[in-house]
Amino acid sequence: MAESCPRDKCKIQNVCSEIHKIGYGDDPAWLAIVLIVRNLLTKFSCFTESQKTLLKSYVFYELKKKDDSDEHLGAVIQRLEHFFEDNKKSKDLKNQFLLQNKIIGAMTGAIDDFLRELFFSESFRSNLVARYGNESLEVLNKDDDPAWIVKKMKVMVTEMLAEYQREAEEWEHKAKNLEQVVNVDSLLAPLHNRGALENHLRTEIANCQSTGCKLSVLMMDIDDFKEINDGYGHQVGDDILRTLAKIVHSHASMYGWYAARYGGDELVIVCNSSADEVLLHADAIRIAVQNYDFYPRKDGKVQGSSVKFTVSIGVGEYIQGMTSDDLVDAADKAMYKVKVAGKNDVAKFEPAENIS
Repeated sequence: MAESCPRDKCKIQNVCSEIHKIGYGDDPAWLAIVLIVRNLLTKFSCFTESQKTLLKSYVFYELKKKDDSDEHLGAVIQRLEHFFEDNKKSKDLKNQFLLQNKIIGAMTGAIDDFLRELFFSESFRSNLVARYGNESLEVLNKDDDPAWIVKKMKVMVTEMLAEYQREAEEWEHKAKNLEQVVNVDSLLAPLHNRGALENHLRTEIANCQSTGCKLSVLMMDIDDFKEINDGYGHQVGDDILRTLAKIVHSHASMYGWYAARYGGDELVIVCNSSADEVLLHADAIRIAVQNYDFYPRKDGKVQGSSVKFTVSIGVGEYIQGMTSDDLVDAADKAMYKVKVAGKNDVAKFEPAENIS
């Protein structure tokens, strides 16, 4: 027979007593939630310490409301689901894997086309030189008037140079396309992709380390994006994401800043300014998104009424000694604060907060 747990020594019973005291003792789900965030969450390695702290703060903030209704319980559980689904580390690994696969696939096709065109170009040039060589001999054999021969040869050389110029322009265009495959996000062009962003950040940080310049990262994602995808379908979700990308690119371009897709629905702008200044720009973007009327379309025709969506934005500023990952984490942590506080807002990372 199992030995009973001494009431004065059982930690679970102590927690259960505390739950009863604040009015949540009738539903064991509340006890489970408290045990998860107070005891089990610390054991997970897939969350950052800042995420764990913020989730705990959220749950205990909700408990203070002393609302044991099913609606309140459902809202808290839904937020916990989002937390577990969208934690940064698992999203990063998934997004990096998907991004690498997309880039490799696109590069394989682009390089294959590149080599095929190169082979064709070599053949084209050989035939071009041979043709003009033959025509030159024909000109020399047809007439012995030096003035006429010089005039004809000038025309032929000009035509040949024009052909080479046209081909050079085509190759320049092909080179730009290949660069775009490597650096630009396939869904949200002209926003850069994750790999290009990381290279750009390393370069900018190296510059700031030597010059002391200002550098900030603005990170945002769409509030309740999962609900948008579930309610309207992934095609509408992608179109909303493209709309946000256009707004972001337009704003970043005005100031010469670097806009990129970090992963999923997370977009980033690398700004050569202080966090306080960037925070004003972040709010301008937030308001522009909030006021935007998005109309779902199919085959170019509007389908139904407008869909409103909002974003949460965090800003982190570079501090000497930070790595590119540290800077992105600072912006991500600030954004997460906005999510916990209610979404559709902006926040700045405070240096006193830990990045872990």
